[in-house]
Amino acid sequence: MALVVNQAVPMFDKNIIARGDLIRIRRANETVLRNGIVTRVEPSQVQILFSNVQNTATSFFTIEAGDVAIGVWEIWWSSDLVTINYNPAANGAGNA
Repeated sequence: MALVVNQAVPMFDKNIIARGDLIRIRRANETVLRNGIVTRVEPSQVQILFSNVQNTATSFFTIEAGDVAIGVWEIWWSSDLVTINYNPAANGAGNA
């Protein structure tokens, strides 16, 4: 199933990703992975709570549905760590 539903405006499918899901994201063509917990799902964006290892602080990060639809982000997410869902970046790079 697709993470983003393409309509006139790309939107996240709330039946696919939900608050409390564990998530790993990486910007296309980068090596930095961010691990976190989904804290909010809106049609146009998903907010993630993650630990910033540079300053050992927690931070919020937002990804936009439009960016996911055009392949800016490579995303793995799971609600139970048994089933890992995957949404590839535009270049289809990597599996972490």
